[in-house]
Formats: sequence, C-alpha cells, structure tokens
Amino acid sequence: MLEPQSTAKTKPLSQRKCALLWIRRGHLYFGLFLFPWALLYGVTAFLFNHPTAFGDRPIQSFGPDALNGTSLESVPSPTEQAEAVVARLNAMKKPAIAYRVAGEAKYNREFAFATVTVTEPGREQILGILIDIKNRRGTVRSSPPAPKKSAEVAPFAIGLGVPGPISEDLRVILPLPERVKLAIPAILQNTGFPNGSIAVTSVPDLVFAIEADGRIWTATYNATAGSLNGKLGEPESKPEPSTRGFLTRLHVTHGYPGEANAGWLWAVLVDGMAFALCFWGCTGLLMWWQIKAARRAGAVVLILSATAAVAIGWGMYASLVG
Repeated sequence: MLEPQSTAKTKPLSQRKCALLWIRRGHLYFGLFLFPWALLYGVTAFLFNHPTAFGDRPIQSFGPDALNGTSLESVPSPTEQAEAVVARLNAMKKPAIAYRVAGEAKYNREFAFATVTVTEPGREQILGILIDIKNRRGTVRSSPPAPKKSAEVAPFAIGLGVPGPISEDLRVILPLPERVKLAIPAILQNTGFPNGSIAVTSVPDLVFAIEADGRIWTATYNATAGSLNGKLGEPESKPEPSTRGFLTRLHVTHGYPGEANAGWLWAVLVDGMAFALCFWGCTGLLMWWQIKAARRAGAVVLILSATAAVAIGWGMYASLVG
C-alpha cells in the first residue's frame, strides 16, 4: 500500500540562516583558495626554523664536543680580550694617564664564518662553516663553487682587491680568526667532511668602552687586521625599532638560539604555526569534500588557486634566477 505523499512545502530559509550559509560558503571557498598559500607558508616557516631540514646541499651540525681539544675549546671572555688589548696599547703609546677598559666588553655579533675550498680529482666543493662563538656549536654546509667572474677590473673601480697592511701590534693573544682556523680541521673530521684550504672570512669585532685622556670612547677591535678604532662616547644600545620595523623583524625571526629565552619560545611558536597551517589546509580539504553540493564550485576555486600559485611561483623563480 502506497503511503500518502506529504503536501507540506519546504519552508524558505530565514534571513539569519541564509546569511550564515553564505558566511560558511565564503569561509569554505576562501579557505580553498588559500590552501596552497597556507601550505607554502607552513612549509617555508618550518624550513626557516630548521636550516638543516630537507637541505638541497649536504649540511652537518656540530656541538661543543667537536671543539674539544681545539683552540675554540676555551676562548677568553670579551672583557679579558679587551683588557689584553688595552694593556698592549698602554705599552705602545705610554700615555700620561693609562688607558683602561671602562665597562664590560662584548662581541658585535654572535657568529664567525669561514670557507674551506676542497679540491678533489674531478670535483671541487666549497664548505661554508658557521660557528657560534658563545655557545660553541655551528654547522658545516657543502656547496659547489661559484662560477668564476672575469678578472678584468672596471675602469672606475677604486681599491678593489687591494688589501691594506696587516698590523701585528695588537695581536696580544691568539686572535679569534686564528682560533677558528686552527679548530676547523677537527670540526671537519668530527662532522665527516674533508679538509682543504681554509679561509676565515668573518669573525665578530670586539666592542668596548675605553677611557683615554679623561674621556670615554667606544673602541672597536678587529682581530683579523689587528686594528683598533674608536669614536667618542660610550657604546650605544640598539635603537628602538618602529612598530612596523618590529613586526617585520618578528616575521622573519627564525631558528632556535643556543640558550632558552624569548627567542627560543618564539621558535617553538613558529613550529606550532607551521603545523597548524598545514593541518588547517588539509582538514579544510576534507571538510569541503564532505559537502557534496559544494564539490563542483570548490573544485573550480581550488583549480584556479593552484593555477595561480604555479604561475606566480614560476614567475618568482624566473625573477630570482635572473
């Protein structure tokens, strides 16, 4: 027996429910459009935070153990180095009133960098070595040699490739560049990389206040050249950034520092955001697919978004490679 058909008509949606439906649909389609960008941001944020992850070049991290028994196992404090520099300066200049270190010395940056050129039969590689002087750790990264540039000097060039005289006068202790250079063979051996021609390209300058003739100067000691320079006045603290400057610097701040501080907590947050963005994008796809009525329109939006992402990504690749 057939059941009587219902004569009740479908009630129209109220304005409130209709607005909520449009909001949900808008959220869904905007989420689908942002899926490639969310995935890209999540992945790149993770890569920013972990320089050794999914590397396109061999890279190896090392810790304090790799420096044991080397010249970097125990480095004099910045203040001890500053006092040695000033003692040597007093012996050289013999001022009426002896110069003295007026405050705590510090490095103007945290890392030392060096390159090692390794030449093997049929192969050449450049090893970039980063060393955290304070925390005694770092990385070794291998890369192919850069294409050789023309040796012709432009007619308007001034002083290019003409090194200045190196002063030995203020090399009162084993200089930091020499410490780095002497430690690199052990670092390479402990990290499994071959040794080669070593060139220490950069080390932190030593910055400290010095009293001379009754006035305070800010001295900058360059251990590579053995030079000492200064300007009148005490060392200045870093200028307070603007709101925009703070936010942009905050966005690109990445990596785990050698000690637990606010920067370390920020790095944990970056990892959390990387996971959350990837999770949001993937679960958004799942939620969209469960709504049969939205599959066709959502697929169109997703295809448009993927096409735009590929096109812009290819354009940026072409722009970055020149």
